[in-house]
Amino acid sequence: MADDQKALRLARTIWPYTGLQLASITVNLANAITAVVYPWLVYDLSGNASWMGIIAALTLFPAIFGSAFGGIIAEKVGIRRMALVSVAMGTAAAVAAAAAHDAGMLTIGLLASLALLGAILDGPGGIAIEARVPEIARLARLPLIRANAIDDLVDNGAAIAGPAIAAFLVAVASTTVLLWIIAVINLVAAVLVALSVPRFRLRRIAGSTVGQMKAGLGFIFGQPTLRSALILAGIGTSVFVAVEGIALPAILRTEGRSAALLGMFLAAASAGAIASNVALAFASQAPSLRGIFSTAFAGLAAGVALLLFGRSVPIMIASGAMLGVAAGPLSPVFATLLQSSVPKDLRANVIGISMSLVLLGAPAAALVTGVALDSFGATAVLVACSALLLSCALAALAMSGLRGVTASLSGEAARQE
Repeated sequence: MADDQKALRLARTIWPYTGLQLASITVNLANAITAVVYPWLVYDLSGNASWMGIIAALTLFPAIFGSAFGGIIAEKVGIRRMALVSVAMGTAAAVAAAAAHDAGMLTIGLLASLALLGAILDGPGGIAIEARVPEIARLARLPLIRANAIDDLVDNGAAIAGPAIAAFLVAVASTTVLLWIIAVINLVAAVLVALSVPRFRLRRIAGSTVGQMKAGLGFIFGQPTLRSALILAGIGTSVFVAVEGIALPAILRTEGRSAALLGMFLAAASAGAIASNVALAFASQAPSLRGIFSTAFAGLAAGVALLLFGRSVPIMIASGAMLGVAAGPLSPVFATLLQSSVPKDLRANVIGISMSLVLLGAPAAALVTGVALDSFGATAVLVACSALLLSCALAALAMSGLRGVTASLSGEAARQE
């Protein structure tokens, strides 16, 4: 324990935050390339959109259960150890996929198994770091919401480069080479995480795992603001998975479009999110939660509806940019709300359960979207997604839990205006 405290005192520099941002750049670069390459690969191996939904659901199920218990596991195992094991598993799965494709042995079943393996510890690993963002931000002398906004800014910067790089690589490199590139980037990310995560002291967890879960759920459902934000975040996440992860790649693939078009859309979305994150990072006043949620969901509904007018390059770029600008503030504001409104001894537990609840509907959304595309076509799916997002915008205006509430820029608890 003394060694851990000493290590944490020595880490009182900007490096842990900076190092984790560098790791985030590499992870998001790999994810952005994967978002372009994998849907094409899944469709080529299976020949239908339903399998795309199945693969997406398989990667989401472990994230749901892993997040639910991730906070408890991370505190018991150790923040640093949990983060390292998580990135190592993801790297191993990426390397195995590349090696299998190189050997001509990659089938849809093996790809599904490796996707499951790579995602199985994402929940605990992500929660391990997320729960310690307030401490890492303090080491870097950054206000919490600014640290989260910069984090999203970095993520989206990598997400701009990723699709652009992927679109180029798809045209000039084989699938095997692309898979090896993803594996190498994941390996670099694992090294950066190992060099950056401080040695936090293990916490003594009072009570059983079931008792901890009850305490976390009791806190969440006892907070009207957090409860309202979770409902909206869950619906928004499910629709995002449906549109960006399943519907759009499948629509473009069945229409015979290039992967470069998907890359342009994702890059435009990231650029739009960066614009929102920059504004939020340097905002001088705490944002209104009701205003952010209602405006964001209205913008998301309009961005999806724009795709109904076609999939030309200008429309795809405009739709992506609109979705990015609208969604940009949601992640840092929601993360700040979670990190700042929960007592320190419950933080990892509540964050983990909250992330699990947010993802709860995503596997069903992925499966339903894949089947709906094969059964009813693109127009019906896009109309349904846009309508659902617009209903969330209207619901946010009516939710009493969001009325008059702001997220503190300093990282203190959300407060009434």
